[in-house]
Parts: sequence; C-alpha cells; structure tokens
Amino acid sequence: MNFRTFVIANPKAGAGAVEEEWGLMERLLRARLPEIDYAFTEGPGHATLLAREALRAGWQQIVAVGGDGTLNEVVNGFFDKPDIDDLYTIDDDGWMTRKRDGAPEPINPEAVLGVLPLGTGGDFRRTVGLMGGHSETIEHLSGQHVREIDIGEVGFVDDSGEIATRYFVNIASAGFSGAVDRIANKSWKGLGAKPSFLWATARAFARYKNIDVELRLDDTVEIEGKMNNVVVANGEFFGGGMWIAPGAELDDGQFQVVLMGDLKRREIASLVFDIYQGRHLQNKKIFRRRASRVAARSINGGVAMLDIDGEAPGKLPALWTNHHCCLRLKL
Repeated sequence: MNFRTFVIANPKAGAGAVEEEWGLMERLLRARLPEIDYAFTEGPGHATLLAREALRAGWQQIVAVGGDGTLNEVVNGFFDKPDIDDLYTIDDDGWMTRKRDGAPEPINPEAVLGVLPLGTGGDFRRTVGLMGGHSETIEHLSGQHVREIDIGEVGFVDDSGEIATRYFVNIASAGFSGAVDRIANKSWKGLGAKPSFLWATARAFARYKNIDVELRLDDTVEIEGKMNNVVVANGEFFGGGMWIAPGAELDDGQFQVVLMGDLKRREIASLVFDIYQGRHLQNKKIFRRRASRVAARSINGGVAMLDIDGEAPGKLPALWTNHHCCLRLKL
C-alpha cells in the first residue's frame, strides 16, 4: 500500500544537516512515494501541531525528519491533546496519580508513522535498526511492513510548576539523564552524537548529586533509595547511543525499568563506556524490573529533572503508563 505522505522536517536537526541536505532528501522521497508534501518546523512544539493538522487533513503517513526530539513531537501529534485537569492530579502524599484510565485517542487509527532519522542522538533508530543512509532509509517508507508498537505516556510537573503530559516512543527517565539533557540541548552539537553527549555528561557529572526517590511499580512494588537515574524504557538506547536497556521490547506492553542506585562519581566515570556496550547491568548498584505503570517522587528536598526522548521538559513527581500497540510504525 502506498500512503499519502506528509513529511515534517526539522531544518536545524543534525547541527543543520537536514537543511543542508534537504534538496537530495526531497528528490529521493518524491522518487519513492507517489504523493507527498512537506513542512519545516519553526520552533518547539511546531512538529506536533503540523502532525495533527496533516492527519486531520487526511494524510495517511506522517514522516518525522530529524532527531529524537522531532520524532517525539510528531508522535504527540498523532493523538488528540489530553485534558490535563481531567487526567492527572498530585495527591496529598506528593504522588502523581491518574483520575481515570484509558488509551490515547488517535486522530486517525489507520495512520502510520515514518521515520527519517537525522539528528544528534539517533537513539530510536538504533532500536528499530534504521542505521543506513538516506536512500536505504527512504526505501523502507515505500515498503509494506507496518509494526504496531507501544507508546509511553508520562504525567509530570513542568518548569512552570504545572501538571503536564507527553507521549514517548523511546525512553523517559529522571535524574542524571535529565541534567545531561539540560546541558546538551543548550550546547553546540556539530561534533556529532557521541562527543556531544559525552561532553554534556562530563559537565553534568561535575555538579550532579544523587537524589532520594520513592517508586511504585504497577501499584504493588515499592522501592526507596538514593538514585542516580531512574530509566523507564520502551526502546533500548538513549544518550547518543548508550545501550541502557538491553532487551527492551517496543511491543510487549511493559517498560523495562533500569534503576541506577547511589553511584559515586568514580563509579559513574568507570561505567560510562560499559553503558555503551550494555555491560552496566552487571554492577550491583544497578538493577532492572518490568512494569506497565511506574510512579516516582523525589523526597528529602531533592529535584529530579526529566528526560523524555532527549528533551528535558520538567521534573518529578511523574507517572509513566504503557499503552500497548497503539501506534503504527512503518518499517
């Protein structure tokens, strides 16, 4: 089946590579797809608005061109914006809770998401195996294979202190990764993914202190302790290629929850390259669980910043919910 395709491109992604290479990409897209149109994003949140408008106008395939942040915004555009006041609240004990359950409301349940990754991090592309060049990656957009995948939903407190929510396809974490995002997203990324994130990691490392966190997994298991990072993973990679959640599945209805405990600075420094190889889970201060719902709150005055698909929109308390197989991905 050939879908009518609307392409949403972030011209600044990949340190400006999308803008520089757009002429070639457009020619390749038009050669492979029978009907396309496109728009460039103009700022934060614009990709979400463009995706919603395109789906309501009848476009059947929406392609995100850029990095993991652009992909996240496009994914959010596949669903009607939820009513925050009707969905989340913070109880008297400081936990983020849901007032009601229910899956996101898709604008078009038959629409498919396409990915043309060209950003700094490129972590989702590693999970789904889209590691080829432009021609190879565009080729799959004209193919027949569509995979239904899970999405995560996280309710959290934004930078203005208000309750907010966002969907994600890859990873949403809290702690050290959020601090790294704050630095990485304000830094020049012309050196590429791994050097940029290593530099941001080094800068965050110099000032970050582990925080006291309480967690609830599927409303039954409670965990408390000092944490460096709480990673709620749908995909396997984050941080510019760090293999944080080996074996995480996009369509099993559960998150892989990786809890990085009270790691000292010297321990973190020795673990960085192990994480890129997926060997960090051998450390006795790191353990993982599986859950379809995760609640977390910081205690004793700590502040844990969030990382949602490479962006840093807020902090704990937060509630993560897995929505099973409610997004169609072209592969």
